[in-house]
Amino acid sequence: MTDLNAKLDRMLGKVDAIMILQTEHSQRLDDLSRRVALVEQGVTATKDVVEAWSAAKYSLRLVQRIAGFAAAIAGLVAAAKGWLHR
Repeated sequence: MTDLNAKLDRMLGKVDAIMILQTEHSQRLDDLSRRVALVEQGVTATKDVVEAWSAAKYSLRLVQRIAGFAAAIAGLVAAAKGWLHR
């Protein structure tokens, strides 16, 4: 009977160790979940910045094209005035 009690005590010790490990792993998983959430927020913020930068680049290109078109029209008007004054 003493041998059986010793085996049961060892098994209870192993179960306790498993419970402790499970608790530690659960805490680690909770910590990792929080860290993943922070990374996701950072990725979302970076994505927003990239989208804003892309929109700004597109707007700048549009303004450059409009300015080029306006310069071309101004050149044509100046050329026409010069040709008319001959």
